[in-house]
Amino acid sequence: MDGRNVGYLFIVLLLSAQLLGAASYSDMIAAAENNGPDAAGARLAYEAGLISIAESELDDTTDYSLAFSADPLSEIDDGILRISELSFSAVLPDDDTTITASIPAGIRYDGRGAVLSPYASVSHTFDWGHDDEIQKDLQTEALKLSTERQYETDMLSIRQSVISMISELLSNERSMLSDQETLRDIDREISDSLVLGIMTEDSILYEELMLEKKRAEDSVEIGKREKEELLLRFRTLTGLDWDGADDIPEPVFPDVLSAEVSSAVSEAELELMIAEEDVLLEESDQNPRRLTIGGSAGGNAEVAEGLYSITGTREDPIYLEGTIGWEGDDWSVSASGGGRWDYRFDFTPSLSLSASWHSGTSESDELRLRSLRNTARIRSDDYYDARRSFDEDKEDIWGRMLSWQRDMAELESETDYRNALYEMILVKYERGLATGEDVHDAELDIRLLDFDRDILLLEGLLLQNEAETLIL
Repeated sequence: MDGRNVGYLFIVLLLSAQLLGAASYSDMIAAAENNGPDAAGARLAYEAGLISIAESELDDTTDYSLAFSADPLSEIDDGILRISELSFSAVLPDDDTTITASIPAGIRYDGRGAVLSPYASVSHTFDWGHDDEIQKDLQTEALKLSTERQYETDMLSIRQSVISMISELLSNERSMLSDQETLRDIDREISDSLVLGIMTEDSILYEELMLEKKRAEDSVEIGKREKEELLLRFRTLTGLDWDGADDIPEPVFPDVLSAEVSSAVSEAELELMIAEEDVLLEESDQNPRRLTIGGSAGGNAEVAEGLYSITGTREDPIYLEGTIGWEGDDWSVSASGGGRWDYRFDFTPSLSLSASWHSGTSESDELRLRSLRNTARIRSDDYYDARRSFDEDKEDIWGRMLSWQRDMAELESETDYRNALYEMILVKYERGLATGEDVHDAELDIRLLDFDRDILLLEGLLLQNEAETLIL
């Protein structure tokens, strides 16, 4: 079998490999998205993000506590058993206020009687400063947006990798087909020239053709090695063995020009709003406006023979106290008052006043506030940069979409022309006006155009993915 027949057989086998057993484009994408190593990492990161979102959305709940402690040996010489703490407390959540209540009780018992000392307190703080509820909502929204955007971006990146890999494989096969055809043409030229006596094996022309043949053989060999490396990468990415690509769809370009905002822009805007909230919260913390009111009541109740036992100490049976306090920008004032009733029911009032003032904020507070304001300005610049980049990228991708559509229209026109030419050559061949070589060349041209169309379709799909990533 001569070189021309070997080359022709190689081309037939390569063309057949492309037509038989080719996996569909959608199967390759699904394999990478479902079984690829990058997809597993993307799903784990997404699930971790969902857990963080769920934690951030948990509402504050009422907290309860119960405490008990006893000192049975603290005064054993007097035969007294002390339960120094038996208390219950609750903290109730509210947007601006917190209510704390506790009911501790102490019990002393000496075998003849006991003294019960209950105590209850309630405090309520009204805060007219800037609360952190807006900040929490913004942080949760930013976390949601970031988690969803990152997952979608990861999956589109996986798809992008598969498309690029298919395109590289098809480009490799097209180059190998073209190189093998070049090698076949050189072999034919050498054979024909020797037969016709146009050259001899010791001529310069023969040496030049042999050099061209060596270069063509090297190109074919390099293409084979490149394909081995591409096949390994493809198998790692998808878990599939490459047997060609089938059913490559036409891209469906999104309307990027009508998109007014993207998740990247929205995320930058949320970061700006969070930074602005940080400033407001710090300003509110440095210049508070809080009113605190509270009250407490307690006493000592004799139980059984407590009046006549060593536990009966004639302590005040009842006492009440109320508090009120205001905390302003540079000053604070508070007052507490109440009274006690002794065991004879004589009342003793009490009143306490306190006030404080300081001259402005400290240097550290000023530096912290200045740092937060600088951060807010940086976030503002980031937001406007994101908007500007988004608008520029929309225009760029839109222009590339138009260019791709023009390239596809030109390729389809060229394909129509080559198909019509092929039909004409077949007619001429049947009439003896064209050779088998002419038919072969026409078939090869069509096959190369098929490669070109598939590669151009993949370029369009890459552009579609890029546009979808932009407007996420």
